[in-house]
Amino acid sequence: MNENQILEQLKREALYAQRSFSTELLYQTYGKAQMARQLEVLTQSEFMEINHMTVHFMNTDRQRVYKELQQKF
Repeated sequence: MNENQILEQLKREALYAQRSFSTELLYQTYGKAQMARQLEVLTQSEFMEINHMTVHFMNTDRQRVYKELQQKF
């Protein structure tokens, strides 16, 4: 698996975790990205992209979406 394939796989996993609203899957994906960064498979900017899709999502977007869902019901 080359570097671009790893980045694309991590992006797919992050999007799936977002759609599932699964904190566990988001943390797992972030952990994989950390490992890939430490092994120098991801660049810093690629890592930050996954970071934004996981940690940032958990701290900002997820709260916004949850609030919107609460207002509907």
